[in-house]
Amino acid sequence: MKKPFAVAAFFAVTSILTFSSQEIVFGKSETSATRGLSATATVAGSHAEMAVFLDRQMKALVQNRQMPNAAVALVTADDIQLLHGYGFADLAAGTEVDPQKHLFRTGSVAKIFTWTAIMQLFEEGMLDLDDAISPYLDSDIHFPVKYKTDAADPITFRHLLTHTAGFEDVLDGLFTFSPQPPLSEYVRKRAPARIYPPGKVMAYSNYGTALAGYIVERVSGLRFEDYVETRIFSPLGMQNCSFRQFPVAFEEQLVNPYRWVEGAFVQGEFEYMPGPAGGLSCSAEDMALFLQANLNPGTNTQGIFLQQETLARMHSSLFTYHPLLGGMAHGFKEFMANGQHIIFHGGSSSVFDAGFYLLPDAGLGIFIVYSGGNYSGHITILHAFLDHFFPVDEEAASMQLVALSDTLSPIPDAPEIGDLAGEYFQSRAIESGSDKILNLIMGSVFLTVNENDQFQASLLGEELVFEELVPGIYRNTAKTVSYPFGPLQYLVVDRAPDGRMMLVTDGPLTYIKAPWYGGTVMAMAVILPAMVLAVLSLLALLVVRIIDKFRKRPVHSKNSKKAGNGFLAAHAVLLLFMILLLILYGRPHPVHLLPETAFTDPSWIDSLMNFMPAAISLLGIFVASVAFVSWEKKNRSLSSRIWYSMYSIWSLGLIWFFYYYNMLGF
Repeated sequence: MKKPFAVAAFFAVTSILTFSSQEIVFGKSETSATRGLSATATVAGSHAEMAVFLDRQMKALVQNRQMPNAAVALVTADDIQLLHGYGFADLAAGTEVDPQKHLFRTGSVAKIFTWTAIMQLFEEGMLDLDDAISPYLDSDIHFPVKYKTDAADPITFRHLLTHTAGFEDVLDGLFTFSPQPPLSEYVRKRAPARIYPPGKVMAYSNYGTALAGYIVERVSGLRFEDYVETRIFSPLGMQNCSFRQFPVAFEEQLVNPYRWVEGAFVQGEFEYMPGPAGGLSCSAEDMALFLQANLNPGTNTQGIFLQQETLARMHSSLFTYHPLLGGMAHGFKEFMANGQHIIFHGGSSSVFDAGFYLLPDAGLGIFIVYSGGNYSGHITILHAFLDHFFPVDEEAASMQLVALSDTLSPIPDAPEIGDLAGEYFQSRAIESGSDKILNLIMGSVFLTVNENDQFQASLLGEELVFEELVPGIYRNTAKTVSYPFGPLQYLVVDRAPDGRMMLVTDGPLTYIKAPWYGGTVMAMAVILPAMVLAVLSLLALLVVRIIDKFRKRPVHSKNSKKAGNGFLAAHAVLLLFMILLLILYGRPHPVHLLPETAFTDPSWIDSLMNFMPAAISLLGIFVASVAFVSWEKKNRSLSSRIWYSMYSIWSLGLIWFFYYYNMLGF
């Protein structure tokens, strides 16, 4: 059984007990609630003024959020307008960040290089975007189909590029403190199930990108790291960029990650990730060169990486649920804001964050990277930049909104707003293995309907209110700046392939309504009473034992109850011990904010915790049988029989909980 059960269960239990979000977000800035409209915006500043503005924003971000290091680049097609580093690459040595030399980890920004490689192979006729990927893979790589189908539809490169392959999420082995296995081994060991039909649901997938990188290896005959160096980095003059993680490349140039913890910076460790999905280290200057090549027809002053026609195709829309919403280009995410078409990709490890933004209509590119913060820092700066230099005419935008409402077509068979209320989980879900329990905390959203027939939601730390434009289409009345995939101005109602309610918005995440038995309310209804009953049962058994010492009871009476009480006590002790062990063993790393066990190989404690749900379940069956016999033979007092029955109900509920979340190993 997989190690991550310990980590997953820890987060699920602590989330249920505290009702708190795991997300950390920055404060909101005053931005237009109508930024997603396509109204034309004017440019209110020169490139020099833009550079000064971004520099000030970065200094404020580093200072206000106590970040140890950061870098920024602002480019036009023919020049670098701003290239600056902040803080220290090495605090102990006092080495200041050099944006030309020092390499930052970029998280999922690495993915755009993987998709670039795919588009290069497409350009050369070595694959077609509508090809099924299975002929490009080894015959022993299989993806179990979990959705109802007579015959599984093929996954194509188009599906990989748009995160619509239908894969479940894969967290096991995503971050490690030791070198990752070769891609050929990773894609085999971590092969996910298919939980959606391809082309139907956007569900962000690190595995899907890693798989694309492995196909690059298979088609080109080169290791992925070598391919990117040869075909992308070298032609563009990117000498300080690398996917090489084992051994660590450019080690002397790597920025050390830190996080501010209790009044001091604490250094983190190097995180290994599946290379094509997040294993890139790069300087801000080299990323500026790549931005320029994307603003030009595939070239910069050093060379060419794509033909103009192919690059234009890569930047063009490939999938969106609705014209109002930002979707996916060919690997890039996209949305409209302040009259600008934004082509971008964000990236995060557990300690680094980065944002890569192209504004092709304005001829601008922005790259922001730092450690010790979180994903919303670069997004907040982007929106502040847009609001300052591309202000939207509020009156024109309001008029456009009225006109938009008159022209929108209602969604067919749209439900009443009251039917939308409930809990929704991200489409980036887990169905196989004990990681499934993480669905309880990975961005779940509760929708409630207020007295004004609007629905309210709390998402990533922001309180949102949506009003109906036409049946099935809702507009966000709040000012949202921290959503990582777009302005989040609209939600559109749809149906998941299995018929459940689905809310779609900007980017490759979708929200699907949880079944009544699969949400946090049901989880709390099982776990919390079980814990309370376990504590009270142990206290009651202790009191009974003390009383028995001072009362003379028939020996046969004591023996008839001894076994039942033993099962009850063992069940309660093991349940409470498991929860205590999870809390102690799963304490978050102060810098990386995940339990350290998430980054390391399984230990004997992992094996022990993986065994506990089965042991608790078996003891729960024994307790339930004691309760049944006690009513049949009336060999216990009425109060004891009632208590055993109550305990049995929740012990059986725990068995269902463990089974539903794949904690029993079958």
